[in-house]
Amino acid sequence: MKNINSKRVFKRNEKEPNTDGDYILYWMQINRRFQYNYALEYAVGWANKLGKPLLIYEGLSCDYPWASDRFHHFLMEGMEENLSYAKENNINYYSYLEDVPEAGNGLLYELADNACTVISDEYPVYIIREHNEKVGPTLEVPYITVDSNGIIPLGLTEKAPYNAYFFRKIMQRNFVECFTHPPKKESLDDLENRNTVSLSDNFLEKYPLADEKLKNRSSFISSLSINHTIGKIDLEGTRQAALGKLGQFIEYGLSKYDDHRNDPDINATSGLSPWLHFGKISEYEIVDAVLDHQPQGWSLDNITFNKGSTGGFFNGDPNVDGFLDEVITWREVGFHFAHHESNYDQYETLPDWALKTLEKHKDDPREYVYELEEFAQSQTHDEIWNAAQTQLREEGVMHNYLRMLWGKKVLEWTPNPEIALAYLIELNNRYAIDGRDPNSYSGIFWIFGRFDRAWQERPIYGKVRYMTSDSTRKKLKLNQYLEQYGSQKTMDI
Repeated sequence: MKNINSKRVFKRNEKEPNTDGDYILYWMQINRRFQYNYALEYAVGWANKLGKPLLIYEGLSCDYPWASDRFHHFLMEGMEENLSYAKENNINYYSYLEDVPEAGNGLLYELADNACTVISDEYPVYIIREHNEKVGPTLEVPYITVDSNGIIPLGLTEKAPYNAYFFRKIMQRNFVECFTHPPKKESLDDLENRNTVSLSDNFLEKYPLADEKLKNRSSFISSLSINHTIGKIDLEGTRQAALGKLGQFIEYGLSKYDDHRNDPDINATSGLSPWLHFGKISEYEIVDAVLDHQPQGWSLDNITFNKGSTGGFFNGDPNVDGFLDEVITWREVGFHFAHHESNYDQYETLPDWALKTLEKHKDDPREYVYELEEFAQSQTHDEIWNAAQTQLREEGVMHNYLRMLWGKKVLEWTPNPEIALAYLIELNNRYAIDGRDPNSYSGIFWIFGRFDRAWQERPIYGKVRYMTSDSTRKKLKLNQYLEQYGSQKTMDI
């Protein structure tokens, strides 16, 4: 890989490769795609270096945190697509679906026993981070994780960025070099040893192939001991669905993005976060596709370092520039923060000014106080808040601007900020198809002051930014949104 991309590679132990092993193993944990994948590209490089075939393993347990029908359906749709692609292209792909808790324990280690080295995804939150920290020291072969999450490599920053302005300066200095060293679209085309990898009968008896379970997805999911009250959503968890969504956004939403991204009725946002979260589409190809819609004559030479300011960097269409700031700066700042801060999901990692002001006001009287399940079922006094929560509960997504108001009101309607944070994490991770993600943790913690600054002091909020439903109603077009998700959609507890 090029020098800038070496910042994406993390050696999790100092073991030497087993040159007598049968294959290179790529464990596809979060970036579940065959295209534009730095980790897969790196695995192909190892396979070619050692003259070995490549085995790609993708699995799904049934006891992951917040396991539900919603996430299982989305993930299995993607796995079925990957299985079909692998068969059509003669790729050594092994998929496994756990049907009872802990049935898959030991699977990875048995695959690793016959591997020269193991490559996987670098990802700074949730169970993927736990897996990587646990697995590396226990393997007898090299365990290497590779960052395929965004444009700016995680290894390029030296500390957790404390605000978007700080990170934007880093992004602006490095964007052109990073963008011009992209992942290969089809890295598997470069694989030299295409021998078939055959897993033993004993192994497959213990850990059977997922093929039939993927074909009979609904019946398999209904048999699992997971949360069946969180139902599947209309979005498909496939790469083809992601590419279709990208095309739809570019055709219908991009030209309106700068003026209307905050208006739920116009809905000019990309809606790509579910597929970005599960790695069905890469950030690079989104950025590349959007940059193709800069004005005629625009090129990378138009880019100028702007000392971290939001405008005047890409120097093109304001709609394109605004979207790129969201998808690069605001998405990736959370990845880099979590990469450097292992306690990314803990209240104590808020900025000192936020902790002090929230502590000062934590005992301020609240006009309304709700329990977790009242929030979950949209049972507050506020029509806009209820509508936003209903959209999240029923569809697994929420409009970006309303997500901010949604969080601010939970801070206001709970006994103290620590409880508010716990409720927001639970609600988001329980229902949001793009939850359990660095970007979603950024959004939640922004409610309490992370990546923000101090504002005018108020009751309850202190100097943390304040938002109201009344101002939101005046600012945004909400008629269609409230008609679709409003009070008639709330549920009885």
